[in-house]
Amino acid sequence: MLKASYYYLCPRPMGGWILHKEGCVNLSKNDKRVFIGSLYTRQQALAVAKVHHANAILCNACLSTFICPTSSSTAIKPVRAATPTRHTPKH
Repeated sequence: MLKASYYYLCPRPMGGWILHKEGCVNLSKNDKRVFIGSLYTRQQALAVAKVHHANAILCNACLSTFICPTSSSTAIKPVRAATPTRHTPKH
């Protein structure tokens, strides 16, 4: 079972918002950070963040795909090309 983590949005100096996980070295303690919830995955946190701020991005320090890969797989899976399937008999 996945453990929930706290996620925060912080304003970027150049505009926009950056999503951090609790404990991140780049998470500022300022009053402008916004708690978005206790969530289970970074994808879930990013979806919630984008509801509030469409230009939100992931922090490279705490939510990078190289630092915290998805729980389903640590290896990158190759993309398979779609193959057409005939569902009706050929006449």
